[in-house]
Amino acid sequence: MVEKHDEHLNTEAADEKKKERSASEDTKVRIERDSDEVALDEEESAAPDVAEEIPSEEEKLRARVAELEDKLLRTAADFENRKKRLDRQAEEAIRSSTDRLISQLLDVVDNFERALHHGDENKESFRQGIELIFSQLNDLLGRYDVRPIDAVGKPFDPSLHEAIMQIDSDEHDEGIVAMEINKGYRAGDRVLRYAKVGVSRGKPKAPEAGSNDESENENLK
Repeated sequence: MVEKHDEHLNTEAADEKKKERSASEDTKVRIERDSDEVALDEEESAAPDVAEEIPSEEEKLRARVAELEDKLLRTAADFENRKKRLDRQAEEAIRSSTDRLISQLLDVVDNFERALHHGDENKESFRQGIELIFSQLNDLLGRYDVRPIDAVGKPFDPSLHEAIMQIDSDEHDEGIVAMEINKGYRAGDRVLRYAKVGVSRGKPKAPEAGSNDESENENLK
């Protein structure tokens, strides 16, 4: 009896150990499963949302339009700044050229003033002074490539001459400039002022003999 009782106790102890081992294994499996689920959740939360990061075609187009608009605005601003700078440079160049011309004209004004102050003392000196000033002015114009336009004796050219009248001329044929009323000037190929001229219509026509007799008869009446 004692042996059977001990055997029964051993059997119960073995069963308890099996249950404990089984429970321990179940707990271990459950813990591992829970750990795997937690790790998976962490990976999913840490993984980037691919759908959110990849921009759509519309977003790409909007970004491209914004980029082009920015470039256009920058280019327009740069162009405006360049234009203003060039305008300032052009104004400065014109002002500098004008100042240089006026400075040279002041020398001519000085000579005119001297001639006027001494005009009553000696007429010949006054005439020579005027001739000197005229020569000085022509030299000044020549520095800027300003030349007079040839007119008298030249065929009438509307690109150089402005016809004011037609006149009879024994010296010049029809269509030839016979008189210069105002001298014209040009700078290089550019006309600064057209020459105002009188154009020849040829030699004056002699009155017919019959017409003279009729005129004399009318005068006698």
